[in-house]
Parts: sequence; C-alpha cells; structure tokens
Amino acid sequence: MASSYSVVSGGTGGSSGSADQPWRLIIYSKEGCHLCDGLKDKVEALLERAEFLPSVLSAAELEVRDIAARPEWESKYAMSIPVLAASAADGSGEVEVPRPSPRSSADALQRHIEKFLAGHSHLQAGH
Repeated sequence: MASSYSVVSGGTGGSSGSADQPWRLIIYSKEGCHLCDGLKDKVEALLERAEFLPSVLSAAELEVRDIAARPEWESKYAMSIPVLAASAADGSGEVEVPRPSPRSSADALQRHIEKFLAGHSHLQAGH
C-alpha cells in the first residue's frame, strides 16, 4: 500500500533570509480523484514558481494525504475531497482553507490562499 502522505518542499523554506517560517499546505485526496489531482498540480506549480518569485508560498511545503490511509480522514473527508488545509510546519493549528473553485487558475488559487493566510498568521511561526 502507498504511504498515507507525501511531502513536497516548496520555495526556499524560509532559508533565504526571509522572516517567514516554514508552514504546510495539506491536500486531503484519494486515488482516482481528478479534482484532487487538479488541485495538487496547481499547488505544486505555485510552489515551484515561489522558488523564483518570492511570495507567502515561498516558505510552504505541500503534504498530500490519502484519506484511505486513516479511517478518521475517510469519515471526515470522503464526501468533500479535495480538501485544502494549512498548518504550522509542525502540524499544529491545522485549519481548512475555504474550498477554491476547481476552475480557478493557478494565479486565482494563489490569491485565494494568500487572502486566507492573511487572517491566519498563527500558521506561520514567529508571527
């Protein structure tokens, strides 16, 4: 069986002298979910871009969690995936990001995430 999650580093992880501390974006997903794959592809593209164009995403890493791996994830998210959440790098303070439209462009998704994070600065340690 595949692992229950994977972590993809994004941006600089805050090591380029930025005041931003690492934090995590989490996608609750399952195999065969095309909407999940679409969201994951957009977030990965944003993290790659953040390596070269600094943004709030420059300090983020992506964790993709397969809901089939844990009964509590499956019961909570089975009818609503993909679910995008954010947490501090240590996993504390996890909160769901309001559902973005699956038709959103990557740029619109970035604005959506940035707007959400503006009201949740506790996710970025040191703020």
